[in-house]
Amino acid sequence: MSPVNWARFGLLAALWGCSFAFIKVSLDAFAPLQLAFGRLLVGALVVSVILAVTKGAFPDRKVWGHIVVASVFGNVVPFTLFAVGEQHTTATVAGVVQGATPLVTLGLAALAIRAEKPTARKVTGLLVGFVGLVVVVGPWRTHGLGSIGGQLACVGAAVSYAVSFVYLRRFIAPHKIPALAVTAAQLTSAMVITGLITTFTIGWDLPGELTAGPLLSLLVLGGASTGIAFVLMNRLIADAGPTTASGVNYLVPVFSVIVGASALGESVTWNVPVGGVVVIAALALAEGRLPLPSRRAAAAAPAPAPAAPAAGDRNQSAVAQEAC
Repeated sequence: MSPVNWARFGLLAALWGCSFAFIKVSLDAFAPLQLAFGRLLVGALVVSVILAVTKGAFPDRKVWGHIVVASVFGNVVPFTLFAVGEQHTTATVAGVVQGATPLVTLGLAALAIRAEKPTARKVTGLLVGFVGLVVVVGPWRTHGLGSIGGQLACVGAAVSYAVSFVYLRRFIAPHKIPALAVTAAQLTSAMVITGLITTFTIGWDLPGELTAGPLLSLLVLGGASTGIAFVLMNRLIADAGPTTASGVNYLVPVFSVIVGASALGESVTWNVPVGGVVVIAALALAEGRLPLPSRRAAAAAPAPAPAAPAAGDRNQSAVAQEAC
C-alpha cells in the first residue's frame, strides 16, 4: 500500500478501536437507545453530506425494504446492545468481542450463501475462534451475573453485525449500488427507527448530567467512528482491495485494549488479551492468512496437480471485509 493508504488503514483501526471508549463515556449522560440515536444522527448527517458533495444519490426505492432490514441488524440492534453491554462490562472487553464478528460472519455466510461453502479451513477457524471468545468472556470468573450479562450483550451485538453483513451480501450487493449510497441510506433508516423506538419507550429525559465529556464523546462517536470511518473503509477497499482492507479487523481489538486501559483506567485480566489473540489467529486461519497444520505436513510429500480454488475460499476476503 501507499503511505496514504497506510495512514487510512491505521486511522480506521484507531477510530473503530476507540469507539468503545467513546460509548463508555457517553453513557454517563445518555441511555443506550438515546446514545444509539445520537450516534446514528451524527453519522447519517456526515455520510449524507459526503454523498451530496461527491454528487451521489440515495438508492432506488425498490431496495429500501432490504436496507431497512440491514439497518436493524447492522445498526439499531448492535449499537444499542453494545451500549447496554458497556453498562455492565468494560470497553476493552466490548472491543475484543467485536473482533469475533468476522468469524461469525464466515459461519453464517457458509449457511446462507451458496458460494460460501464450509471448507475445513473455515470450520477450524470458527472452532478456534469460539474457544477464544469463551476465554475473553471468562465464565469461570466470579464477577456476578451483571458482568457476564454485559459481555453476552456485546456477543449479541457481534452476532447482529454478522447477520446484517450476510444479508447485505445476499440481497443488496447483487444490485451493484455504490457502497457510500448504501451506507447513507442504512444510517438514515436506522436513525429513524431508533428515534421512533426511543420516543415510544424510554423517552428523551437523560438519565445523567449532560456535560462536555459525554456530549463530545457522542459527537466524535457519530461523526468520526461511524460516519468518517465508513468513508475511509470504502476508499481503502477501492485503492487497496478488500483483502488488504479486511486486515483492519486485527487492529481494532488492539486499540480497544490500549485505549480502555490507558484512557479509562480499565483493568485487563489475562484472559482478555489471550482470548483476543486466539480470536485474531482464528480469523487469520479462516481467511487463509495462516496455513493449516495438515498442509504444512503435506508440504514434504510430492505435490499433486494444483486444483482450482473453491468458491468459498475466493470469497472469504469479501465477507471478512464486510465485518469491519
